[in-house]
Amino acid sequence: MNQKDEITAFERGSALSIFGSDRLEDLVALILAFILAMAIYFFY
Repeated sequence: MNQKDEITAFERGSALSIFGSDRLEDLVALILAFILAMAIYFFY
């Protein structure tokens, strides 16, 4: 088994993800974190 096979066999992230891609999951998490930060900033 060469190094390329080892890299492609490795899968990042959780098997419980509801998103098809890690990039989409990261983007949604970033947006939710921003909304939460703005809510705390403006309402507390």
